[in-house]
Amino acid sequence: MLKAESLFNLFSEITPGKHITWPIYDGKDPLEAKTVENYVTPFFKTGSRMPIPILNLGLDIFIVQTEYDDKLNTYKVIVEGVVVKPKK
Repeated sequence: MLKAESLFNLFSEITPGKHITWPIYDGKDPLEAKTVENYVTPFFKTGSRMPIPILNLGLDIFIVQTEYDDKLNTYKVIVEGVVVKPKK
Protein backbone atom coordinates (compact mmCIF):
# COMPACT_ATOMS: atom_id res chain seq x y z
CA MET A 1 0.00 0.00 0.00
CA LEU A 2 1.33 3.45 -0.84
CA LYS A 3 2.13 5.81 2.01
CA ALA A 4 -0.39 8.39 0.74
CA GLU A 5 -3.09 5.73 0.52
CA SER A 6 -2.30 4.60 4.05
CA LEU A 7 -2.56 8.19 5.34
CA PHE A 8 -5.86 8.72 3.53
CA ASN A 9 -7.30 5.58 5.13
CA LEU A 10 -6.17 6.77 8.56
CA PHE A 11 -7.60 10.27 8.07
CA SER A 12 -10.91 8.96 6.75
CA GLU A 13 -11.38 7.06 10.03
CA ILE A 14 -10.71 10.11 12.22
CA THR A 15 -14.13 11.65 12.71
CA PRO A 16 -15.66 13.63 15.62
CA GLY A 17 -16.89 11.40 18.42
CA LYS A 18 -14.66 8.48 17.48
CA HIS A 19 -12.41 6.89 20.13
CA ILE A 20 -8.93 6.32 18.72
CA THR A 21 -5.68 4.74 19.84
CA TRP A 22 -2.89 6.55 18.03
CA PRO A 23 0.76 5.46 18.08
CA ILE A 24 2.21 8.91 17.48
CA TYR A 25 5.84 7.80 17.76
CA ASP A 26 7.48 4.47 16.95
CA GLY A 27 11.24 4.53 16.67
CA LYS A 28 14.63 3.91 18.23
CA ASP A 29 15.57 7.38 19.44
CA PRO A 30 14.87 7.84 23.17
CA LEU A 31 15.20 11.64 22.90
CA GLU A 32 12.61 11.83 20.13
CA ALA A 33 10.27 9.59 22.12
CA LYS A 34 10.68 11.82 25.19
CA THR A 35 10.13 14.95 23.10
CA VAL A 36 6.87 13.56 21.71
CA GLU A 37 5.78 12.43 25.18
CA ASN A 38 6.57 15.90 26.56
CA TYR A 39 4.48 17.47 23.78
CA VAL A 40 1.32 15.40 24.38
CA THR A 41 1.38 15.08 28.18
CA PRO A 42 0.32 18.70 28.90
CA PHE A 43 -2.78 18.21 26.73
CA PHE A 44 -3.63 15.18 28.87
CA LYS A 45 -2.91 16.86 32.22
CA THR A 46 -4.72 20.12 31.49
CA GLY A 47 -7.68 18.68 29.64
CA SER A 48 -6.82 20.79 26.59
CA ARG A 49 -7.42 19.33 23.19
CA MET A 50 -4.42 18.31 21.11
CA PRO A 51 -4.85 19.83 17.66
CA ILE A 52 -5.03 17.68 14.54
CA PRO A 53 -4.50 20.60 12.14
CA ILE A 54 -4.64 18.69 8.85
CA LEU A 55 -8.22 17.67 9.63
CA ASN A 56 -9.16 20.81 11.59
CA LEU A 57 -10.06 18.60 14.55
CA GLY A 58 -8.75 17.99 18.06
CA LEU A 59 -8.09 15.04 20.32
CA ASP A 60 -9.38 14.93 23.89
CA ILE A 61 -6.64 12.70 25.35
CA PHE A 62 -7.32 10.43 28.31
CA ILE A 63 -4.23 8.15 28.14
CA VAL A 64 -0.59 8.83 27.26
CA GLN A 65 1.56 5.72 27.32
CA THR A 66 5.24 5.22 26.51
CA GLU A 67 6.48 1.70 25.86
CA TYR A 68 9.96 0.28 25.34
CA ASP A 69 10.53 -2.99 23.46
CA ASP A 70 13.67 -4.71 24.79
CA LYS A 71 13.94 -7.10 21.86
CA LEU A 72 13.67 -4.47 19.11
CA ASN A 73 15.14 -1.57 21.13
CA THR A 74 12.27 0.68 20.06
CA TYR A 75 10.14 3.24 21.82
CA LYS A 76 6.45 3.80 21.19
CA VAL A 77 4.37 6.72 22.42
CA ILE A 78 0.65 6.01 22.25
CA VAL A 79 -2.26 8.31 22.99
CA GLU A 80 -5.89 7.36 23.40
CA GLY A 81 -8.73 9.81 23.20
CA VAL A 82 -11.85 11.02 21.51
CA VAL A 83 -11.78 13.08 18.35
CA VAL A 84 -13.59 16.39 18.76
CA LYS A 85 -14.43 19.46 16.71
CA PRO A 86 -12.45 22.54 17.69
CA LYS A 87 -14.10 25.09 19.94
CA LYS A 88 -15.27 28.15 18.02
